[in-house]
Amino acid sequence: MNLGQRLGRRSSRGPGGSPLRRGLPDDWPLAARAGAESVVLGWGLVALPTLVLYLLSSSRDAAAALSLGGVLRTGTGLWSLGFGGSLGAGAAEYGTLSLPLLGLTLLQAWITRACVRRARPSGPRAGAVTVCVAALTALAIVAATHPAASRTGAAVIGITVLTAAVTAAHLQRAGRGWRNAADRWAQRPQWSVMAVRLCRETALALAVLAGAVALVGLIAGAGRVSRLHDALVGGDLAGTAGLALLQLGWLPTGLVWALSWVAGPGFVVGTGSVFSPTRVLAGAVPALPLLGGLPTGALGAGGALLPFLIAAAAAMAAWRHRQTLRELPLRQAALTTLSVALVLGAGVLLACLAASGQVGPGRMTEVGPRSGYVAAIVLLMVLVGVGVVAILPHPRTRALTGRGVRATTVATSAAADNARERLRGHAGRR
Repeated sequence: MNLGQRLGRRSSRGPGGSPLRRGLPDDWPLAARAGAESVVLGWGLVALPTLVLYLLSSSRDAAAALSLGGVLRTGTGLWSLGFGGSLGAGAAEYGTLSLPLLGLTLLQAWITRACVRRARPSGPRAGAVTVCVAALTALAIVAATHPAASRTGAAVIGITVLTAAVTAAHLQRAGRGWRNAADRWAQRPQWSVMAVRLCRETALALAVLAGAVALVGLIAGAGRVSRLHDALVGGDLAGTAGLALLQLGWLPTGLVWALSWVAGPGFVVGTGSVFSPTRVLAGAVPALPLLGGLPTGALGAGGALLPFLIAAAAAMAAWRHRQTLRELPLRQAALTTLSVALVLGAGVLLACLAASGQVGPGRMTEVGPRSGYVAAIVLLMVLVGVGVVAILPHPRTRALTGRGVRATTVATSAAADNARERLRGHAGRR
């Protein structure tokens, strides 16, 4: 008998036996452990490096002013940035820092998935235990190490939603989730299968495109990045490590900004600023080395063509499945195209909203992509890119086009013949 079975047997022998068994699944201890350790590990990966960096640089005045409790509170504030929290208050000297660390969000999702996979929850009730314990653990961390004048309570909601999404996805994928949902998913139409596949592959293509653009920006601004880094930390090894870790957390946020730049509307770094391919209005920005890759000038008329790279990426993803798309009825191919565009447009909108926030007082309260415009253009470009492959070359489209061309030719010939007859009649009467 393994550990899970022994814990399950022991849990079912509570007072009265039967009520406890009806209320909790047999594997609730393992499910609870998965929820607790996923949150503790995610928080520890932020709090412990913060503590180590404090100890390494404790001789510096700014670091020496912090107590151990202050370091942990700072770590909790940084940790909350990955889940909707913020550090500092608007009335403070340095304002509020609420620009999400999306890299931390992705890391927490991976940790949660690993913990849930190891726990192997038996079903939705065990998954509910995992989610509840994760929420309680996050609440305990925030209550014990809440930084003053900060909004870290939102991290509890963020952790709960993230754990619930990851746990539910694992249960459904493992066949231990909700049976009705699994049955409906198994009976989904063929076109929706292709739509899901295209959504996944097109999203990957857009991520690669954004990564390439961000890399080019960092290479072009390498000198500025180096100068900003030296101005902040100089040759201090601990400062360099801490700054690198912080910027890694913002790297996915930068990818969303890069995609918004390719789409055309771009993003803002401070009220009144604009960074887009056709227009750059820059102002003072925070001295973060990662921001050294911001564009310094517009691309001119050629910048207006950049959004078509999104259409090209979508077309390349659809081209791999061109044969399957052409085998679908035309109406289903159109539904597939529309569904992919709508899902990716909504996904980009959520990503842009998640990549927006504040990085200080005053004009720095507005930082991030121009979300609505970016989502609308991505939706349109994906619709064009997938439609070019899925609808225009479709056999039914060619048949309808040929029929229309023939009908137009016949109508034109008939009109020409009628015009000639009228001209002859007028000539004869003269």
